[in-house]
Amino acid sequence: MRAVLVCAVLAVLVAAALAEVYLEETYDNSWDKRWITSDWKKAEGQQGKFKLTAGKWHGPNKVKGMQTAEDARFYAISAPLEKEFKVTDKPLVFQFTVKHEQKIDCGGGYLKLLPDFSPSDFNGDAPYFVMFGPDICGYGTRKTHLINHRNGKNHMVKRDIRVETDQLTHLYTLIIR
Repeated sequence: MRAVLVCAVLAVLVAAALAEVYLEETYDNSWDKRWITSDWKKAEGQQGKFKLTAGKWHGPNKVKGMQTAEDARFYAISAPLEKEFKVTDKPLVFQFTVKHEQKIDCGGGYLKLLPDFSPSDFNGDAPYFVMFGPDICGYGTRKTHLINHRNGKNHMVKRDIRVETDQLTHLYTLIIR
């Protein structure tokens, strides 16, 4: 049994070492040069700002991440993939963490895989291939969105994937085969 577990762990480590990475963000001091904030809602004065922070609650290493800095604002930010993505027989993995430090009433933390687009024009209605992440709005909407857009239509996951509404960090992982 132990040998099987060791072999399984080694197989996972080898697979991870051979994986292609299309975007990895470590949030160092140059993160804001890689990410482009959209001009969406800027003219109306409703555009929010992002900041780099470890947040109110963090571990001893104070790992930082991107945080929305203002309440009741609209946010849209994007970064290009490090290389072109092609659909193959390999799985595609989306993985990110979300932490809502305040009791959130209405908001989302989506990750979208987008076609070629103008980053300054990116907005909530921008076309995408995949949208994945938490959505909370009042007590009625508390789910993880998983939407695949193809052939001009949105194909939503059929079952509800509940989202946690606490103030802890949660890891979101989507594997597309």
